[in-house]
Amino acid sequence: MMPDARATDIAIIGAGPAGMAAAVRLTKAGHRPTVFDMNATPGGQIYRQLSAPQVSEAVMGKDYARGRELIEAFTHADIDYRPGTRVWWADNDASGTSLGVLEKGQTQHWQARQLILAGGAMERGWPFRGWQLPGVMNAGAAQILLKQGALVPATPPVLAGSGPLLYLLAWQYLRAGIPPSLILDTAPATRYGDVVKQSRRAWFARSYLLKGARMIGALKRAGVPIHQGIMALEAKGGEAVESIGYRHRGQWKTHSTELLLTHFGVTPEPQLARSLGLEHVWHGSQQSFVPRRDDNLAAKANVWVAGDGGGIGGAINAEREGQLAALAVLDKIGQADPEWQRERHALLKARRRDLEARSLLERMFRLPEAWLDDQPEDTLVCRCESVSRGELDLAIAQGGAGPNQLKAFTRCGMGPCQGRQCGESVTRLLARRLDWTPDAVGYYHIRPPVHSITLGELATKE
Repeated sequence: MMPDARATDIAIIGAGPAGMAAAVRLTKAGHRPTVFDMNATPGGQIYRQLSAPQVSEAVMGKDYARGRELIEAFTHADIDYRPGTRVWWADNDASGTSLGVLEKGQTQHWQARQLILAGGAMERGWPFRGWQLPGVMNAGAAQILLKQGALVPATPPVLAGSGPLLYLLAWQYLRAGIPPSLILDTAPATRYGDVVKQSRRAWFARSYLLKGARMIGALKRAGVPIHQGIMALEAKGGEAVESIGYRHRGQWKTHSTELLLTHFGVTPEPQLARSLGLEHVWHGSQQSFVPRRDDNLAAKANVWVAGDGGGIGGAINAEREGQLAALAVLDKIGQADPEWQRERHALLKARRRDLEARSLLERMFRLPEAWLDDQPEDTLVCRCESVSRGELDLAIAQGGAGPNQLKAFTRCGMGPCQGRQCGESVTRLLARRLDWTPDAVGYYHIRPPVHSITLGELATKE
């Protein structure tokens, strides 16, 4: 342990559903965990700003409001909560985990004996021609503006992509009085056959399915056009997006718009977990890398991963995983209680049900495997460094046989997002070009800092 390091028995990174649930459960066992959170208030993305809502429940929906009880429990528990902090460096050994933390412009060193990673998910980068234009945004970013500032578009937007969030945001805009002008769904209409074929999973997912059906019904009754089975997408414009093009039922169509909001699902946020050296494996159903975890959610000695950072399961599953991780920590430090076994059994049973439901949704909203192959060569894969698919193909042809070689050859992944938006696209492209599995291709090597930090902040210690 570094001589100037602060010590904590249990650290939690992230105060979304998983992090909050883990912290609350630990306090019930008499512990005071330290929780590092990038946001100013607890809730994560799903419950962002819920402690002081800017938009009514009528607009946001009941799922948003259901997090209030968890936030209140977290707020009133004896927790060392540190909002507005960024963990930019982490290193794990047998004694625990060393953390580099930026708080209020100053760098701190922390040493945690036990660590729960609950960093959540991020929106998947999914390249298409013109996605770098001003006026093209991730749907998740638009939802943050809605939750945190009650901001809605000045003109009806176009929503495109795949996944439940696409329809949720469209429905929220409808309730806010700004219905989308068009919804473009890359998933085929034939996906509904999966509901019939997988009746068990459909039963477990019935609340999701009914909720989605109600939202789509409300949008259609409001006259919002919904096109499914979109095979191609393009944003067009000079200084900003002016129109979009898309292929639907074999025909190329255009639509004028000043705002295109896209969503192609979410993936576990990779940087901090990878910087800790956690092993990752390709999850074929989720079409992304996930950290390998055992039945107790442990990914390494003294490190547990809970919530969507360990695999996409949704907010309710994240809460359960947070509680499971807390129980695993208590067991590891020798504080297990026989009464907790019943609690753990019930949580695991509910978790299995949640994940079965999730697997059906993953199948229904599966993204086209050949999407990147079908893009024009000038389509940017790395927006930060303006690296196109054609440039990556040329580098592969010249011997680039891995993500890190392509990074060295082209600077792909060296920009401000540190590869978050292009990393898995590079893996998918290499896997198809070399006829390898994503696991064989791998991912970028992640080095600190995993978040932006200035030299002044690095030099300023408490």
